[in-house]
Amino acid sequence: MNQVKVLLADDKEIFREGLARLLEEQEHIEVVSQCSNGKQAIEKVKETEPDVVLMDSNISECDSSKATQQIKGSSAKVKVAMLTDSKGEEELFSAIEAGATGYLVKDVKVDDLVKSIDLLAKGEVVVSPHLAGALVRKVAPTKAKEAEVKDDLTERETEILKLLPRGTTNKQIAETLFITENTVKVHVKSILEKTRLRNRQHAAAFAVQKGLVTDVMDTE
Repeated sequence: MNQVKVLLADDKEIFREGLARLLEEQEHIEVVSQCSNGKQAIEKVKETEPDVVLMDSNISECDSSKATQQIKGSSAKVKVAMLTDSKGEEELFSAIEAGATGYLVKDVKVDDLVKSIDLLAKGEVVVSPHLAGALVRKVAPTKAKEAEVKDDLTERETEILKLLPRGTTNKQIAETLFITENTVKVHVKSILEKTRLRNRQHAAAFAVQKGLVTDVMDTE
């Protein structure tokens, strides 16, 4: 199993250190840094280059959405997942829009958390089922338009849509499909226009909701 480097960001020291000890019991997981606030997390990501960041959704000094945006801006390959005590939908929407590909409640079982980390490292989306449902209800087109949208997408656009939930970059998509990066950009723009979605994260959620991918993991 491939080694996975994890950065933990949570201002609750007892929780953070306890989680670090649990994760370090896994032979393939290395906790490369522990941070007590969002600003520290942004800086430590640059220094330690983790594969996965697990961040408290209510992190201090730089809120989790802004921290996620800056982390993704400095290193697109880093996967960010929110850890939360809440199951509120608005926090989920903010996290996904900021670029997070995971949203996990803190009472998740250790085995499920480890599986989630492995999936995140591979570029897959990890959201608990009831929250995934809430997400797609908010971002997907109305049912009256669903058939029209599905029929309107070209075969190539559908191929690209299937890759978006894995957090794949335009360059990675281009390499996978043997097309140019600019062609991918054109197709992504077309997908967003046809589905009437705001961004790549919303398109990724739409792909999951339409059954084009099956990578959303049950964390409950």
